[in-house]
Amino acid sequence: MPRRRRVLAVAALLLVAPLAAARASGPPTPEPNFAADLTPTNCLPEASNPHESAQYAREGWQGPEYERYPGACRRLKFAFGPLTIKPGQNDVLIEPITIERPVQDGYITRFKPDLVRPDGTVPPIEQIHLHHGTWLSVPSYGNSAFAAAGEEKTLFPFPRGYGMPVKASDQWLLLYMVHSAVQQPQVVYITYEIDFIPKANGDRLGLKPAYPLWLDVNPGAYPVFNVQRPFGGDDGTCTWPKEECANFDPYGKQIVGQGQPGNAGGRDLPLDGLQFGGQPFRGGTLIGMGGHLHPGGLTNDIDVVRNGDARRIYTGEAVYWDRQHPDQPGGPANSWDFSMKVVGLPFWGVRVKPGDVMRSNATYDTTIQSTYEDMGIAVAFLVPDDANGNPQAPGVDPFTATADTSEDCASGGVAASPPTLCDKGVLTHGHLHENDNYGGPTGTTLSAPKGVATSDVGIADFLYTPGDLSMIAMTGLPTVKLGSQLRFTNMDTALDVYHTVTSCAYPCTGATGTAFPVANGRTSSGRAIDFDSSELGYGPPAIGPAKNTLSWNLDINDINGFVPGDVVTYYCRIHPLMRGAFEVTS
Repeated sequence: MPRRRRVLAVAALLLVAPLAAARASGPPTPEPNFAADLTPTNCLPEASNPHESAQYAREGWQGPEYERYPGACRRLKFAFGPLTIKPGQNDVLIEPITIERPVQDGYITRFKPDLVRPDGTVPPIEQIHLHHGTWLSVPSYGNSAFAAAGEEKTLFPFPRGYGMPVKASDQWLLLYMVHSAVQQPQVVYITYEIDFIPKANGDRLGLKPAYPLWLDVNPGAYPVFNVQRPFGGDDGTCTWPKEECANFDPYGKQIVGQGQPGNAGGRDLPLDGLQFGGQPFRGGTLIGMGGHLHPGGLTNDIDVVRNGDARRIYTGEAVYWDRQHPDQPGGPANSWDFSMKVVGLPFWGVRVKPGDVMRSNATYDTTIQSTYEDMGIAVAFLVPDDANGNPQAPGVDPFTATADTSEDCASGGVAASPPTLCDKGVLTHGHLHENDNYGGPTGTTLSAPKGVATSDVGIADFLYTPGDLSMIAMTGLPTVKLGSQLRFTNMDTALDVYHTVTSCAYPCTGATGTAFPVANGRTSSGRAIDFDSSELGYGPPAIGPAKNTLSWNLDINDINGFVPGDVVTYYCRIHPLMRGAFEVTS
């Protein structure tokens, strides 16, 4: 931004700041400190988040406030929007960010994403949420995005003494997917808090640069995969891409581990050839790591591979919150109501060197449901070695350090004598109130007269016709003959809306929530059945979820588990209020 435009922008912000302060609630307002320190705000843990306070205490900050970098750090609150979200939106979009970022040189030491409505409230997850958002920079700080957000909203705090260098001249981009599950248009803002230390302050404090390392089990703009129940092992899990976890990928194709055998290893990323802070990798220390999973996900599994030998360095656990006591873990792995464990200094640090390879896998539960369009992403922070090859952060060699697999790093990790490698982590937050509504099944049967025989179901105006559960009491339950094909066609594509046809447990009736309905297909006689159409509709290939076809055929045969007399129920994963059913006849 030219200097004159910056001055005018700052002046405009000074005018709106008093109005913003007088407003009890409302849409996010421009950040007055984006270019200069005008209205200081301290870098404190959130009062409602004891996990964050505990982390700052571990780092040695002074209680009871646990303020980080007193007098040097400022919390900047940015908002990207307003964004008008069409009914049922599920598109992947990418846009440049202009003023919604720091426009001064300095260090980022914390990043917290969220999604809010114009009144400042966070919408319930089952209605609308930030499916994912990734922040990228030109020039790039690491090998890909430098920050990411998912439904679990993990915080990104850099360990004490480290920060990610940014410059006023950097350009940011935001690749995001806002998922609306309702039929009404919505207006939202993507928000992100940044703890920022101006360069002069950071240099005076001796902050060391740390750069992002992006790890993904399925690299790409829309990095998803499927896990179906029949592919679970004796332990009720499946690990992809190491193992075959589904009959097909989210686009209905067959690739490694999706209709084809797994690769018996994982997704490998050589560190050689990567750049961090514009410099080629010559060795360094990983000082923190956090993972991202979808409902059903259990762990991000990250190894370092050296000379063909693999060592686990991070087992990123998903903690599902108890339905009756949301402040306690223990809930089933079938909802958005979970938090991810992260690792980092002062108890975790891992040294990596030229020739090392980072290996990623993601493990999902297969006892409750099949899961579709899953993710397995981890973001680490790397502190490069100095010009003489000396480490600039505490850490252990993963191939010589003793492994501590305890849940609470009982040995002390890097701080122990001798230092150990703890692969489990700590939480950055607990249960979020936007996940309060779990929903759940009600009823044991469907009451409807026998309907027409059909071989085609149209999907229009967010209804399955014939067979929508909201209509079958009047129109009847359609029948489909064993040995035939049932064709589903998305006619809402004129509205640019995607739909799926996904099996759910009969009768699939009950309130929609963060944990219902799910893809736990079971017929009226109790037979397990798994099918999914992928997202029917047209959209940008590769970067979006659309299968780029309007129709999908379901083979109604005994090989797929269909039996005459069974009633089969299904729903739309994108809009779970949509439910449908049919009866199989001989």
